Amino acid sequence: MPKINSNLAEWVGDISEANVAKISIGELLSEAAQRYPNSEALVYAHQPDIKEQRWTYSELDIVSSNLARGFISLGLSRGDAVGVWGPNHPEWIIIEYALAKAGLKLVTLNPLYKSRELIFALNTSQVATLMHASSIPNIDVDEILIEAKKDVPSLLHTLNFHEDLHTLILQGKSKNFLLQPPDPSEVFMIQYTSGTTGVPKAAQMTHQGLITTSRNSHIRWKITHEQKVAHGFPLFHIGGSACMTLGACSLGATSLPLYIFKPSVTLDILEKEECTTFIGAPVLLTAMMEDPSFPQRNLSKLTTIVVGGSNPPIEFLKKCEQAFQVTMINGYGMTETCGLTSTALPDDPPSLKAIAGIAMPGVSLKIVGQGNQTLACDETGELFYKGPGLMQGYSNLDDGSSGILEDGWFPTGDLATMNSDGYINIVGRAKEMIIRGGENLYPIEIENYLLEHPGVLEVAVIGLPDEKYDEECCAIIRKDSNHLRDEQELREWCQSRISRWKIPRYFFFTETFPVTPSGKIQKFKLRQKYAELISTNVREN
Repeated sequence: MPKINSNLAEWVGDISEANVAKISIGELLSEAAQRYPNSEALVYAHQPDIKEQRWTYSELDIVSSNLARGFISLGLSRGDAVGVWGPNHPEWIIIEYALAKAGLKLVTLNPLYKSRELIFALNTSQVATLMHASSIPNIDVDEILIEAKKDVPSLLHTLNFHEDLHTLILQGKSKNFLLQPPDPSEVFMIQYTSGTTGVPKAAQMTHQGLITTSRNSHIRWKITHEQKVAHGFPLFHIGGSACMTLGACSLGATSLPLYIFKPSVTLDILEKEECTTFIGAPVLLTAMMEDPSFPQRNLSKLTTIVVGGSNPPIEFLKKCEQAFQVTMINGYGMTETCGLTSTALPDDPPSLKAIAGIAMPGVSLKIVGQGNQTLACDETGELFYKGPGLMQGYSNLDDGSSGILEDGWFPTGDLATMNSDGYINIVGRAKEMIIRGGENLYPIEIENYLLEHPGVLEVAVIGLPDEKYDEECCAIIRKDSNHLRDEQELREWCQSRISRWKIPRYFFFTETFPVTPSGKIQKFKLRQKYAELISTNVREN
């Protein structure tokens, strides 16, 4: 059994309890098709922006196998990387399973990427084929594809989710060769996550790490066969493409992804499909509770809501439990750990459900202070992870390292405490990451973009508290008035160059910054000043 040293903040996991997966993701789907052939695996319904589609496990297994053969017929070799760039289309998940069966790598790409961001990711992972949506709101897909074809030497094919995808499926259907599954320890998924350098890092996740973590998360949440799980995470996130998709497949549950979150549409899905579980960021729950139709909804089949992306206040969890009449559970995870690292238990009291919870099966966690020593319980330090979900490493660090320490521990960059029962509470982010409505924003990456403007002399990006999104992005700027007039000019400049979700909500201009003796900006002082300013403005208005 796992244990915690009574004097130290270290939880020692028993790897045997993780039941580490011995199969690949393609085999996972095929096994599910054998066990639950007629059970619904994937459902898109009651979403006006796309047509209704339903697949049983048997149907999903067959169509993904045909698509896998189609990918191979393109001339792709085992281990080649295929990027997927688009919103939560139903085809997204078919592509994911097909790539796994073909022994190819999946590179998940944010659909809001502008050309520079997309080209960086394609080049870093040497993507050979790009599967893409035909249209993405506020993105000129055709123009960006022209640039990508010119600037990405490895890119051989650009194929859309519709005509091109279905042509590949038909081509694969005409083939009858046997698909050879990859080894479970091979890298399958590459996702980009930024760090202190501001350069997106390519995290590499294996088949077995993804399956093990996803399956165990659903077991922890008591999700079983025939339950219906709606979720609001993007598929390019670890939460969408791994935890929600593979977790449901592991247990034969039905997965109902949201194409685009809209409160009334999501309530339609929960009500009409009689969903038992909803998983998403707190901001989605707030929007649903504020929807005018909420009081009239019949959500009697809904028993559990899992929140992720931030530590929700206890009062918020109580409010949701009362409004939805469900059990609320909080979870903490990250890309590098294949998703869920720790989560509260369904029977925990509200005080424990509002923090990061207890380690997943087989996972070891510890709180580390300066000098790399393990701290005592309830002391604040950096959270370190070791376990079956750990990525294989980053593939593109300048120094050639993996991001994992020699002893196998991974520094998460999050500040946390651990109590004597092993429960983790995330209290801050060593890397100063901002979490806005469940979306990760990295200050130094946004600072680097803003510094490209000739009128921005110096900038500090911070997160400020927000009732709706938990945090909002704020940029404090020292400007050159000869090249930058006002906030509106800078905002318009950003809109044409960087993703919408990376543009700060607040811009403030300053003559000086508070700095340390070594010249580093003291961001904690900025947070205090501008959080108070925002709060005062809200009260006065």
